[in-house]
Amino acid sequence: MRGRGCRPPPHRPVPQRHRHDDVPDAAAPDGAGACRGEPGPARKPPRNGVRYREDVFAAHTHTQPAQPTTVAHYLLAVIEQLERDGVRLRAAYASTNQSPLGACAITGTGFGIDRGRTAALLGFDGPTGNTYGSIATVDYLLESVSAAAVMLAGVGRVVQDLLLWCTAEFGYLRLADGFVQCSSIMPQKRNPVALEHARAIGSKAVGQASAILLAVHNTPFGDIVDTEDDLQPLVASMFKDATRAVRLVAATLADASFDREHMASRAEQGWITVTELADTLTREHGIPFKASHAVAAKFIEGCVRNPGAPRGEVLRGATSAVLGREVAMTDADLERTLSARNFVDVRRTHGGPSPAVTGPAIEESRARLAADRTSHASAIGRLREAEEDLRQAVAAIGN
Repeated sequence: MRGRGCRPPPHRPVPQRHRHDDVPDAAAPDGAGACRGEPGPARKPPRNGVRYREDVFAAHTHTQPAQPTTVAHYLLAVIEQLERDGVRLRAAYASTNQSPLGACAITGTGFGIDRGRTAALLGFDGPTGNTYGSIATVDYLLESVSAAAVMLAGVGRVVQDLLLWCTAEFGYLRLADGFVQCSSIMPQKRNPVALEHARAIGSKAVGQASAILLAVHNTPFGDIVDTEDDLQPLVASMFKDATRAVRLVAATLADASFDREHMASRAEQGWITVTELADTLTREHGIPFKASHAVAAKFIEGCVRNPGAPRGEVLRGATSAVLGREVAMTDADLERTLSARNFVDVRRTHGGPSPAVTGPAIEESRARLAADRTSHASAIGRLREAEEDLRQAVAAIGN
């Protein structure tokens, strides 16, 4: 807690201090500390980022195989989301790290106190503004809790994917031995309990966040116990669980491994590359995409109906049926067009999965993480400086 006061010198009047500003002044550091958490574990770019750029797998939409992408592309999407979470948490920290000390009961005081001085000594960025708002508002608290809840909602969705990838049916992800649990009856089991615990702890924290919002909802706009003593333990518990959940996911992933060959094999199944056939017919043969889409669908039908037929022959039949004319591609060209590797490689637009795109994206993410760590270290440094200033101020009073 940073909300420690100091005894004023005997020749000066005691500044008026009321429990109304004591409580938010003491509580603010808890919320600020949670928002200030180090931007490290969860956002760390993958250890083998360069290798993951090449690791193709089948991305899903609506729970069905959709298109090939890469592990790096997926993880960068997760990291990008976490970066936005970091922005929200830093904004919440800025809102929280303001000192209400000196607002007193509601209207401040007639004594000539220096609210800026006490704010600085306690490590705040500055004093709050309106003294009524200083004792009445808790939006800073709800902002912090909401930012954490949004983060947990995103992390929870990723955890759900990871648990699915750990199943025998997918077989994409293998957790290290320390993060799985064997059954007391079934010795073959490798239950991914670390991720299950992370999901449960995160869900608990989101539930606590909802309870906090409900506790504040429809309370009077003023000093009220509902937003103070009874609420602060729940806020502290919520941030503790949120931190535990994120750190557990990060630790689990740090020692996990992907079955690269199996993932690549699955990416070649289910016709999930056929969008590129439609794209190729549009780019190289001038066929409108709506018609190319219909040709690709007819091509799949033909291949399924006649699995041994040359694919160039099937394509000619499909284009004849849809367009009224044949469009020729060799079997070799079709094999290349329909490969998962080609599908990924040609998608070089900004944010795409091509290694030519994800490589620089990984480096940019590392640079942003380094900048955030520097910002975090600077904030910690300012708090330590404030603590030393406070110590010296207290010592000066005693001399």
